[in-house]
Amino acid sequence: MERIMTLSQVSAKIDLRLNKGASADYDNIWSYVKQEAFNKSVNEWIRRQYHGNNIKQEGDEETVIRIDDLQVLLKSDNLSFRDKGIYIETGKLPSDYLYFKRLTPYVSKGNCSGILLQSHLREEANVNDLLPQLPSFDFEETFHTIRGNKIHLYHNKDFIVDKVELVYYRKPVFYNFKKLDSIVEFKDDVCELITDDACKIIASDIESLNAKALTESRVESNN
Repeated sequence: MERIMTLSQVSAKIDLRLNKGASADYDNIWSYVKQEAFNKSVNEWIRRQYHGNNIKQEGDEETVIRIDDLQVLLKSDNLSFRDKGIYIETGKLPSDYLYFKRLTPYVSKGNCSGILLQSHLREEANVNDLLPQLPSFDFEETFHTIRGNKIHLYHNKDFIVDKVELVYYRKPVFYNFKKLDSIVEFKDDVCELITDDACKIIASDIESLNAKALTESRVESNN
């Protein structure tokens, strides 16, 4: 059974890792300092996993480990929309939206309904170039752009859009270090990496080069 880490354990780990050799130099780290560092580390870790390693050209689902680590943040939502002529415009992206994953339109044409199309995220600057080839009901393919926190899904009057499902990465939970019994939503191994990052931030902020070097050696670098 997988062990679940609480903020109390995270707080204790931060104290332990920064007070190497029982120096007690960091015994008086305030809770708000740990809170700011840990939440910042969560956001930075997620961004690294989503963005991937530029050298290896890896993204958020390039490895099984990344898929497993990030799946806790995946969420789906059926978006409201209105027709704008050659495309539909959705309502604002969900308030907990963080990063895009996938958009799936369900469309109809003539006697065919409930047809799932593959939709590709494209740059706004390329819309005019794409329209002669896409959308295509026959090839079950179209494209969409994101602008102003709304999605524009193009149909070019070739079909009717019935439903739009968005799959996205939501924002992580904000961890309040006044509630130390709260559970961290990530797996233990991920939580250990995030905690190491938090130690690095705290050590850097208080300009302790020795503590920074000790924690930095354990921090994950992209993978």
